[in-house]
Amino acid sequence: MPVASATDRRLAPRRSHLRNATERRLAPCRSRAVVWPEPAGLASMAWWLWCKTCFMANPEIHFVISAPRSGSTWLTTALNQHPEIFATEHRLFGDFCEVWQNNDGTTSPRITFDKYAQAFSVHYFYDALGMKRGEFLNAFEKSFANFLVGFATRRTDKKFVIDKITPYPGTAKLVVEKIRRLFPDSKIIQLVRDGRDVLTSGTYDWLLKDAAGSDRYRYHVDQEEGFELKRFFDDAVIEKWASNWCETIDAFREQKADAQVRYESMKDDLPKEIARIVAAIGADPSGVAAASGKVSFEQMTGRKEGDDSQPTAKARKGIVGDWRNHFTVADGELFDSICGTQLVGLGYEADRSWVNGLPVVLK
Repeated sequence: MPVASATDRRLAPRRSHLRNATERRLAPCRSRAVVWPEPAGLASMAWWLWCKTCFMANPEIHFVISAPRSGSTWLTTALNQHPEIFATEHRLFGDFCEVWQNNDGTTSPRITFDKYAQAFSVHYFYDALGMKRGEFLNAFEKSFANFLVGFATRRTDKKFVIDKITPYPGTAKLVVEKIRRLFPDSKIIQLVRDGRDVLTSGTYDWLLKDAAGSDRYRYHVDQEEGFELKRFFDDAVIEKWASNWCETIDAFREQKADAQVRYESMKDDLPKEIARIVAAIGADPSGVAAASGKVSFEQMTGRKEGDDSQPTAKARKGIVGDWRNHFTVADGELFDSICGTQLVGLGYEADRSWVNGLPVVLK
């Protein structure tokens, strides 16, 4: 056993106090204790504390998962008003990388961290660490997530981090599986919105990205004089958004989320839905009022709810049921063929006869 120096003996009480303070701070952030080697000297104390805080603890991170255009940005903004919660978007999981067009005509990559980690590992000497590639990837991904949580909690002095995820197409099941494998103690909140409103909102959101030449582009963007819009959607855009919505629903078919929140319920009673999330993760319920204030559609956009004067705005209209103004019977039949079962299963319709009342063309 190495002999402690006079300096180490003199500073031992201070190191012990620092270690105990760190343990108390980390205790709520993990459910399983980790055995840590004692630091040999004062110089290693800072390294010991930093590694333990940033990389090795089980972090207090939880997840909100939804299809895009389901109100996740609104919910994230609300949660950030809570004095104990920092909510953000990390894009950690999904094994996804594509280059997408932006509204201004430029393009940029959409890449998840686990996809980057796979590319990074190709040149990394993980075998020199005594690890196989799969072991390294798991440790690397979890360590990076822990670092992000540690960074956020230190910067904000908040206890909980919530990562909102709108899985990229074809990745929802993998996202849920990875969270449950790497962060088994984390809570998953499922945010659900009527898939027909998701389709409507998403189609508007992509007007400047993939709709050039379509009837909806001519009507809403070119605003051709005298042009009558008889069908807002086309088959391709319905298939795209309906399939993506179904994937996020089916990802919880075998094992339900720890809590389910609905966009429609948030519109009816936001404090109640925030309270359910706060209870699920164990945050202070007294912060619900703060989280529910200053996040109305008008406060966030400067426009009144239902105002459709900006069809390409990120927050476009902020209402429930706008799909009724956009669906034809052909649209309804195609949507129903893709995810009619899920729509009924979630209670948005009693049965699949809702299609029968839709118009042949828009009026």
